[in-house]
Amino acid sequence: MRFESYAQYLEDMILHCALKDVDKGFYIDVGANDPTTDSVTKFFYDRGWHGINVEPLPDKCALLAEMRPRDINLCVGLGSERGKLDIFPHDGLTTFLEDIAKSVNTPTDKKYTKVVLTLSEVCDKYPPPPHTQRYTLLQN
Repeated sequence: MRFESYAQYLEDMILHCALKDVDKGFYIDVGANDPTTDSVTKFFYDRGWHGINVEPLPDKCALLAEMRPRDINLCVGLGSERGKLDIFPHDGLTTFLEDIAKSVNTPTDKKYTKVVLTLSEVCDKYPPPPHTQRYTLLQN
């Protein structure tokens, strides 16, 4: 069987090697961005998995909602505490940190305020269905 990677650095194929025996998995994709391009979760979605996509950019979140109807698509940011933060949208690097935005020449006058939740809140409100196997993947 031929596999197609959608991720930037074959992360989906690496995860598939580790999780190939999981038929019905559940993921949380933080900063999901596009449902196909550079997506670590599309490969798994196409194989029946589903999960939560967290994407603060409204246009990207709408595209995820359209193309990933089995997923929960949240148009919010994630942070260490609940609240609101200014977001600095930029092609390739959207950030909540003004100094990072400036370092990549993001126009800081395009910022707007976004609701921010904690990952714990998201996990509490949208737990994986009981039939899914659970794995914890940590990313540095």
